[in-house]
Amino acid sequence: MIFTVTLNPAVDRVVAVDELVIGDANRVKQARTDPSGKGVNVSRVIRELGGESVAMGFVAGSLGRFIEASLNELGIRDDLLHVPGQTRTNLAIVEEKHHRHTIINEPGPPIEPRHFAELKARLRRQLRPRDWVVMAGSLPPGIPTTAYAELIDLARAIGCETVLDADGEVLARGVESRPTLIKPNLRELQRLMRRRVQADDEVLAAATELRARGTLNVVVSLGAAGAIAIGDDEAWRAIPPRIIEVSALGAGDAMVAGLTLCLSRGEGLMAGLQLGTAAGAATALTPGTELCHREDVDRLLPEVRVERLR
Repeated sequence: MIFTVTLNPAVDRVVAVDELVIGDANRVKQARTDPSGKGVNVSRVIRELGGESVAMGFVAGSLGRFIEASLNELGIRDDLLHVPGQTRTNLAIVEEKHHRHTIINEPGPPIEPRHFAELKARLRRQLRPRDWVVMAGSLPPGIPTTAYAELIDLARAIGCETVLDADGEVLARGVESRPTLIKPNLRELQRLMRRRVQADDEVLAAATELRARGTLNVVVSLGAAGAIAIGDDEAWRAIPPRIIEVSALGAGDAMVAGLTLCLSRGEGLMAGLQLGTAAGAATALTPGTELCHREDVDRLLPEVRVERLR
């Protein structure tokens, strides 16, 4: 089974305007509301691709109940822990005239140590050897930067595989616990390595260094340029099909979903890279925070090129 852990989920509200005029009233042309947070998005894409997962994390108030109900409607199992307060809202303003996104993210409700302890206890009770645990996204107030590292240690002690998708100090501390796979984008990789990483050989050198620290698989997403992956002493570059991008929001989460689904089925990193790249490209075809559709993924999958790198 795949478990996704979202410590700071959100309700994404996307509004489309012709052009954002600061200091004046703006008329909304379209609007959309989705359950979100990186781990929640991974569960949603896994479901769309025909897989199963259990979504875990913290939810609060009426918006937390909205996330829970939305996942249930999608047929996604959850074990979400209700805490005091209100789940955060992320607002995305899409300017159609300029093809520009403005993102306004709330911090989320504060989490007490007892709540984190309860989440760990719930996860420990459910995990079985060879399960996969995806830990993704930002941390809410009150949660230490070592949170994902603690969850990785917990899962590995049971015999589970782990995937980490985070940023900054949270990612750096998580890497110390040697997750099975990490998926930074280029900016996140630069912050993790604390140096300039730009060209393919620099990405490969950084990924090789991270493998030497104990991370078995490193996938670096490069946006429209695809992704570079290294694992088992082999490296690949995935080149996505050419598309007309509508919105890249959620594309990285879709890639994590495709990677995890293939790896959990024993299909290997190369197959996961191909499916993840197709899912990311399919997500870029949808507006706002809408995620990929299975028919788009199936159509784009044969067009993804995966080349072996030296």
